[in-house]
Amino acid sequence: MRLRHFIAYLQRFLRVNFIILPRLWLALWRFVTGRPTDGAELLRSGLEKIGGCFIKFGQILSLQIDTLPKAYCDALLGLLDRVPTCTREQVDQIMLAELGALPAALFGEFDYQAVASASIGQVHKAKLKDGTPIAVKVQRPGVREAFQRDLQLMRSFIVVIFLFGIRSLYFMRDPVRELDSWTGDELDYRREATQCDLLGRNAEGSQTERIPKVYWNLTSSRVLTMEFLEGPSVSAYLRMVESNDTAGIEALKQGGFDPAVFCDNIIANFLRDAFHHGAFHADLHPANLLILPNNVVGYVDFGIVAKLTPEARRKQIELTLAYAGGVSDAIHREFLNICMITDGADVEGMRRRIGEMTRTWYAQPFINGKVRFRVSVTKAMMDLLEVCRNYGVLVDREMIKYIRSTVLVDGLVTRLAPGFDIAGALRHAVESYMIEESKRKILSAGGALSLVTDLTVWLQNGPASMVRALDLFERRQVVFRASVTAPPKQQNAAAMRTMATAGALAIALVFAAATGGAEVLATPSFFTYIAVGFVTSWSLWLLVSLWRQLRARPDSAG
Repeated sequence: MRLRHFIAYLQRFLRVNFIILPRLWLALWRFVTGRPTDGAELLRSGLEKIGGCFIKFGQILSLQIDTLPKAYCDALLGLLDRVPTCTREQVDQIMLAELGALPAALFGEFDYQAVASASIGQVHKAKLKDGTPIAVKVQRPGVREAFQRDLQLMRSFIVVIFLFGIRSLYFMRDPVRELDSWTGDELDYRREATQCDLLGRNAEGSQTERIPKVYWNLTSSRVLTMEFLEGPSVSAYLRMVESNDTAGIEALKQGGFDPAVFCDNIIANFLRDAFHHGAFHADLHPANLLILPNNVVGYVDFGIVAKLTPEARRKQIELTLAYAGGVSDAIHREFLNICMITDGADVEGMRRRIGEMTRTWYAQPFINGKVRFRVSVTKAMMDLLEVCRNYGVLVDREMIKYIRSTVLVDGLVTRLAPGFDIAGALRHAVESYMIEESKRKILSAGGALSLVTDLTVWLQNGPASMVRALDLFERRQVVFRASVTAPPKQQNAAAMRTMATAGALAIALVFAAATGGAEVLATPSFFTYIAVGFVTSWSLWLLVSLWRQLRARPDSAG
């Protein structure tokens, strides 16, 4: 048994070296002769030819946008997993071992011809006994052993890298560790089903995203059964555009497909999932997004789902608003907030460099106070990551998947709807989220209790405190009125005008923030009526209370 395993490892080792070494020599020869090395494509084709666990390793490497050049990340993102499909007998054996019966007994219909195939498993279209269309993912026999063998080889490569001190490849240690963790979890399809279920619960009630339902009674560690979403993938649509398939494009338009609206939904879904729920689909490849009727976005393949802590969400919200707003100091401050500063980091140099770069990112002048990107969000993100490398700052690992997903979204939007205002869409999505969060907190039991407590304290001390504040304000402004001596009543009148103006402005701001502004007033809800009634009553009471406080002052007599 041990001899057989040793021979299998040796064969795999020789195959990997047989594929990789010629490509290394070719890249070196091109470099020496002054020609483009095309290293990104050589790496992609090499990993693709090796197959197995190395495909997934390449996909994880494509997320390392903070350490790998963008050309390599883009090339690795396009890795194709081409392998022959399993035989009918192999599928039957897996079904029998995992679910205790053959497909004919489990489903109303089952198509043995796979609609998709990869190194881990393949997908079959089937129907439940009630006729419901489903997708059944079946894991290949022996895939676990093959992946463990490949992982052992990768660990050996990392040992060699550190043994010989090849510092330029030190970054590969973290992706190998991530792959090791992924192999332990993701080769069990119940893990993917759990992540799909999580995103599905988060998307309940959404009019813009669709997550397939998992059928747990037909799911095991090597079989995953979920709802079949009927619709072309984004990659299929892009192929239609490239091949000028007018019939296919027209059919989608007849179903209500609008690329700009669809892109807006992708962005809104991504930010809502990340900020509100803290869990989002982190592999937004065109093949994993489906175009459903009414521009609803369908999602498949939940092998990579990222999670953000509440603190990380807050930081990303602030960063998103910063680069959607176009203020360089804010971008520097918020980006530094998601980084770790190393010894010797040049933070001030980083701030100056970001200021220089932002002048090339945005169209000038701003129109109506709103910014538009002159370059892609991808370019802006890659510039920031390059600045981090050059000035000794490390991006928090928790943030990398979010940034990579932002880059993927930007790439999709650029190809689907050229000219789309992604800065405006990002800003609108974040602001809408913040308004909804404010409403939710105000209307929650905890928010109501806090509001009542604060209001009680204010009722006891508020009017008198405001009058004292106005007194201080007037004393600070006396230098501007040195040449004029107004009678006490005129002073009181001026104070009242100041108080009324400040109070009205504060009330307007509070009301606008709480209700969402003119947009909400145009379509009033029950919450709007409650807010209007409360603010109006409170304002009247405030003015009367302040008037009484002013009348009671000693200098108001005469």
